[in-house]
Amino acid sequence: MRLERKERRAFNAIFSANFISTFGEAIPQPFLSIFLTGLGIPAPVVGLLYNVRNVVQALIRIPIGVMSDRLGRRRLMLLGLIILSMVPLLYYASDGPSLPFIAMMMGGLGVSLYYPPAEAYASKLFPPERVGEAMGRFHLGWAVSSIIGPSVGGLLALYFPTYRPIFIIASAATLISVPVLWLNTEDDSTNPELEGELRSSLMGLPSLLAGFLRNKRVLTASLTTFIHSFCNWVVPAFFPLLAHGLGFSEVIIGFSLTANALVMALSLPLIGRLSDRVGRFLPIALGLSLSVVGFGILPMAREVWELLLLMALIGLGGSLVFPVSQAAIMEALPDGERGAGAGLWGATLSFGGALGLLTTSIVVSISSLELAFQFLAASTLVGVAVVALMRRHL
Repeated sequence: MRLERKERRAFNAIFSANFISTFGEAIPQPFLSIFLTGLGIPAPVVGLLYNVRNVVQALIRIPIGVMSDRLGRRRLMLLGLIILSMVPLLYYASDGPSLPFIAMMMGGLGVSLYYPPAEAYASKLFPPERVGEAMGRFHLGWAVSSIIGPSVGGLLALYFPTYRPIFIIASAATLISVPVLWLNTEDDSTNPELEGELRSSLMGLPSLLAGFLRNKRVLTASLTTFIHSFCNWVVPAFFPLLAHGLGFSEVIIGFSLTANALVMALSLPLIGRLSDRVGRFLPIALGLSLSVVGFGILPMAREVWELLLLMALIGLGGSLVFPVSQAAIMEALPDGERGAGAGLWGATLSFGGALGLLTTSIVVSISSLELAFQFLAASTLVGVAVVALMRRHL
């Protein structure tokens, strides 16, 4: 069944906003952690800075998802994109840890304001039996731009004598997503009483979460999301440092991140549709297993092709897990709770990433980056066993 013209236009607008905003965010990815260490910030502290973004998301994604169900999703999406466009400018002006700290906080806020409403909006445009396909196509937007962004960032790093001008380019690129979404979606505000709805949303949050956690499918999918993000969310913070320490340049780091995103982009639509047919467990178990292999071997890479292959493998593992786990949550909830469900999924993703970054920072501070990546592989292996024990709920 094809989407109607109105639904197709709305989905394409969200897809485009994903693409453009993530492209801007991805441009500094190959060198951001290197830039931060160049400001005199130690590598473990860089990991903690990245964690600020995750902690913010873990705290506010669920309330924002609930708000979007009651207030309308478009206004929150637009506000999130505006905030995201301001983040690179803070890095441009940084000369110490203070502004990067604020930038990470704003990045977490912007992502939290945009993604739960956008995910819920996109899921309702498709019939219930195609939720997996909807989530796969939704995430394809940012995955495609993640192919281009890191490579462009690495090439720009060769052209400019410093990293700072590239942050201005990243900000301008991200800002383009605002008119794209605004001009091609309709206002879906349901209640102008923002203060009253905010209070009502927050007061009802504990009972809503309790209901979610009593739903075994939601609980199992959330645990799967946590296991995945605990390992995979260290990549933006620590992979460039690991690869740089192994002797690879910013260009190769950018191409490696591109290989990671390219595999995601190619596989996401297929995996979402496949999981609608074969169930959620098999893709998730395979994806987590690929992460074990990729993270375990990555510190041993010495050739460019090895780095590219392993990052591609990690990308495939990610695309097998996160859209499938999100589809499992969405299809277990009614439409009126999907904004909150998207918030729960995102908060779990952020909480797992925050704890993974914190743990990795500790491991790096007492040992090495190489050992930290192998620790993450071992942790994910334990997660595979846990998910296998709970497979009947997926």
